[in-house]
Amino acid sequence: MSIDLENRQALRQSMRSLLSEAREDDAREPSMGTRHPFFRPVSILVSEGCRMSAFSRDLSPQGIGLMHHMPLPLEEVEIRIATGRGYYVKVRTMITSCRPCGEACYVSRGHFMSIPVVSDV
Repeated sequence: MSIDLENRQALRQSMRSLLSEAREDDAREPSMGTRHPFFRPVSILVSEGCRMSAFSRDLSPQGIGLMHHMPLPLEEVEIRIATGRGYYVKVRTMITSCRPCGEACYVSRGHFMSIPVVSDV
């Protein structure tokens, strides 16, 4: 099934609008170098000893973008990133921003504060 010309133009316009919004969101967040798409399950240990599940969005040598269901405090946390090879990478991370993104969803950005440690748990 093919999209007719009028619908194709409407689709292009809608996508341009979404891409423009994404660029504006990126401009608002502090630069942490080149970010690469990186979708993995992560575990976040906050100061009260509470652990929450999340997903990474992107990764750079300086930090990580996260998506989760509860707001995160703007403080240092431990992030445990699952690898595809059965081990984890743990790294202390300062959460620098956290904002709502849709219904019961939040996006945040963290700046790495320590050298990552490889762990099997």
